[in-house]
Amino acid sequence: MENCTNNVTNVKGDGLPNQINRFPESPGVYIMKDGSGTPIYIGKAVNLRNRVRSYFVDSHEDRAHIPLMLQKLEQIDWIATNNETEALILEANLIRAHKPHYNVELKDDKHYPYLKVTIQENFPRLLVVRKVTKDGAKYFGPYTDVSSMRRMAAFAKKIFKLRDCNKNLPLPRSIRPCINYSMGRCSGPCAGKITKESYRDDVSDLIRFLSGKRNDLIKELYIRMENASRELLFEKAAMLRDQIQLIKTASRLQQVDLRISDINCDVFGLAEGDRNTCLAVLHFRDGLLISSRNYLFAKNAWNLSNSNHDNILLQFYLNHDEYIPEEILIPDNSGFNADIIQSWLNEQFESRIKILLPQKGNKQILIKMAEKNAKLYLDQKAPHNATADLKDLQKILNLPCFPETIEAFDISNLGETFTVAGMVQFKNGIPNKSQYRRYKIRTVDGQNDFAMMMEVVTRRLKRLNEEKSQFPDLLLIDGGPGQLNAASNALKQFDNPPLIASLAKKEEILYSPCVSEPVRLPQTHPARKLVERIRDEVHRYAITYHRKIRGKQFKHSQLENLKGIGQKKAEMLLKKFGSIKRLKEASWEQIVQVDGFSEITAKDLIKQLGEL
Repeated sequence: MENCTNNVTNVKGDGLPNQINRFPESPGVYIMKDGSGTPIYIGKAVNLRNRVRSYFVDSHEDRAHIPLMLQKLEQIDWIATNNETEALILEANLIRAHKPHYNVELKDDKHYPYLKVTIQENFPRLLVVRKVTKDGAKYFGPYTDVSSMRRMAAFAKKIFKLRDCNKNLPLPRSIRPCINYSMGRCSGPCAGKITKESYRDDVSDLIRFLSGKRNDLIKELYIRMENASRELLFEKAAMLRDQIQLIKTASRLQQVDLRISDINCDVFGLAEGDRNTCLAVLHFRDGLLISSRNYLFAKNAWNLSNSNHDNILLQFYLNHDEYIPEEILIPDNSGFNADIIQSWLNEQFESRIKILLPQKGNKQILIKMAEKNAKLYLDQKAPHNATADLKDLQKILNLPCFPETIEAFDISNLGETFTVAGMVQFKNGIPNKSQYRRYKIRTVDGQNDFAMMMEVVTRRLKRLNEEKSQFPDLLLIDGGPGQLNAASNALKQFDNPPLIASLAKKEEILYSPCVSEPVRLPQTHPARKLVERIRDEVHRYAITYHRKIRGKQFKHSQLENLKGIGQKKAEMLLKKFGSIKRLKEASWEQIVQVDGFSEITAKDLIKQLGEL
């Protein structure tokens, strides 16, 4: 590898084009640094001069972070290499060493548990942990299916009879073994029932079991069982037979329903969301899916349509000191350079490793499985960016200002009575519950939702004026054009009123005076999810208040003052007719349909109602 002596270039100033022209046209790595000399981005190139020049020529509309990076850029170092493979290896090692801010960093998922074998102890244990530390232990995982992982751990302890206690073994003197020994679930090292060497043999078998090398383990156990039988050690032979059966049972629980019973491979799958890209890795050993990992990247850092990040795979295998399988399956849309990665892996691990891009058959099904895992993880774990969602909403609705504060309104009623409204406030996409408000409708009779909406919006803005408080940036109305127009009319009486939009429930269509046509967004669009979340919250708040008010009115009403009408009958009448007004309009034939009313009591009720 050639390290050029004059490899520092200051990129600030008018002489920039001439400075870049002095870059070599050979393969290599460029290191972008800020004013303090800290690397902020490291990349590889087939042609260093052309690659670095592209940063200052292209618009980078699809990678918004690049202009921000260039603002911090003070100097560029470069290192020339003999070929692209060397450049890739150097890039991966430099990224690993410096962890530049603008590089895609491969961060392992620490949410899911691992199985830990404490091989640094004299008598190792099998533990479930959620953090990997450099303590000399051996880790397996992470396991996304926690229940399957715990089931497998239980099988492993039963098969290999490892201890569960945390005693510091060996003890100065043997003690009476615990109940696990009596139940055949522990080999009793605390009581000296097994030698350290024999216990270590069981641990080695456990590691092979967790590593997925179970076919080899079963073959070896069969040999041990036959030898024990020939030596008339029938109890030991029976124990080995039981171990074999348990291993087969545990393996069936993990067996993927494909004809890949002996395959050893790592399978990579990619899924692309609105703002993030997810890389999933499935580890198959002897046809068993033993573990999986998921990695999340910002889409502006890894866009599948225009980015090549071979160093991601290199980082993965550099960061994980573990068995590398014979085959690595990658999707054809990843942009990975299979030839370069294969050459590096074979050189690094001194073994014959194949990089495959399967197009059909079972291996292609495994790619689809990995892609499905990536998509599910992306949907579940992609971090929510409220500011970006609000910017999207501003752009979609053509709003002249950023909607930092949004207040949403909803009407809740039952027939012509018990009509209330709710208002919630979201600040920077987060509920601000101290500003939630509830309203009883005062000026509107009947079911005129438009007039009710106009009343509530008017009352809210008048109160803000009285308090000399700032108006929200955007009002979000639950409903279609009718509700939007009613609320818009209410805004006309105020100076500098807030912006307004509405979301129709069934069609999930956005309406706003700022756009000429209704806006339909895909179900997965972040801006749509944001307004739906706000709409659902105000609906929940309004209906909770409605139920509270309705419950209070059911508990006591004017009906309970009538002769022969108690609380229970009053509740049944109001539930049936909705209001005293409608009950007055009902005939005695309709009233007798309510439990507890006869013709006589129904006619008597009508008479009493007439006197109210």
